[in-house]
This record gives sequence, C-alpha cells and structure tokens, in this order.
Amino acid sequence: MREFQAAVPGRLRAVSLGSKMLYTAFAIAAVIGLFVSWRLYGAAVGDAGPAAYYAGAEVAAPARLDVKPATGGPQIDLAPEAEKPRAIVVQMSERKLLEVTHFHLFTIPIYVLVLAHLWLLAKLPLWLQHAGVVAAVATTGLHIAAPWLVRGSAGMAILMPISGVAMLLTLGGMAVVTTIDMWLPQPAAPPSPSPSVGADPAAALAELRRRRAEAAEKAPPPSAA
Repeated sequence: MREFQAAVPGRLRAVSLGSKMLYTAFAIAAVIGLFVSWRLYGAAVGDAGPAAYYAGAEVAAPARLDVKPATGGPQIDLAPEAEKPRAIVVQMSERKLLEVTHFHLFTIPIYVLVLAHLWLLAKLPLWLQHAGVVAAVATTGLHIAAPWLVRGSAGMAILMPISGVAMLLTLGGMAVVTTIDMWLPQPAAPPSPSPSVGADPAAALAELRRRRAEAAEKAPPPSAA
C-alpha cells in the first residue's frame, strides 16, 4: 500500500522482492483470466453470435444433409422438411443479464484499479500512463454495457467482439509491461546536492564557520621564531 500512495513513475523497480513476486503473480493471473474470459464468451455465445445470444435474433439452422437411402432395402416415405429450418432462440431475460452485470460491476473495477496502479508505478511517459488508464476504463466500461446495447438492438452485436478484443489487448498489455518493468534494474540515484545549495543564508554561514573551525583544528601549530 505504501508503494501505491507514493505513485512515482519508476518506483515499481524499487519495491521489495516480495512485492515484485506478488505483483508478478497478480499480473500473470490477470492475463490468464482475460484469455479464460474470452474462451468462456465463445463457448456461451457459440456459432450463433451475440445477436442471437443476447437479443434473440433469428438464426438459420444448419443446412440439412442430403443422405441417399441405401438401395436394395425397404424405403419409407417421410413428409418433406421445411426448406429453411430455423433454430429456436430466446432473448436473454432481464434478470439473467442483471445478475451478470451485477457480478461484473463488483469485480472488474477492482481488477482495473489494481492493474492501473501498477501501470502508474512503471517508468513510462506521463502521457502514456494517462492514455493507458483512460483506455482501460473505457474498454471495460464498454464491454460491461455492450450486452445491454445488443439486447436492445441486435444490429449492435459487433460491439461485443470489438470491446472484448480492445479490453483484452489493453489490460493484457498493461499487465505484461508492468511485469517487465518491475524486474528491470533500478537506475542509479543522482548525486545529492551540497548542503549549502538551496539553504537559507544563516544555515550556509553556520556551515561555513564549522568547516573553517575544523580546518583550523587540523592545521599544524605555528613554529616558534
């Protein structure tokens, strides 16, 4: 917590070894969590896409395979199937979407908060630090809001993959950069200024008298004539 309170760029390289190990473990878990979330999204949405999953848009069923009957045996006449069969899809209920949003609103902000603090401690240009924080907040906010937008309008389904990829690249990049930066060697500290530089005249005069007194004590006594 002390490192977070003194958020000085480059301070991440000066933290203790235990802190570096802890922050590295968090960054690795963050990257793995992003990829697991992406795979979970793909498994939940499936081939139908976010428009069908959230908005209940109609999706054509897979084409019927034309299987030729075996020759030489009895044949059964079946009723002709529909030319374009459709899969049954239902719009995601408001209750379920509220549950998902409720969970994300209490977890993703904490995730971004910790990762953004590590990002601010890295030795990076000030404009890049600010841009990273803005991008992290914007992409996560858009990804949380995207299911509601898609549920209201199936035409906005493209927001789900766009916001997901943007959030994956932004947060994943922040985690990787901070992990690399914290293990880089710390630059040498600049030499400390002289005590008299920037001091008030009284303190400078007292320091000068002290140095003169020390020099007088070390000087050899004058020889007798």
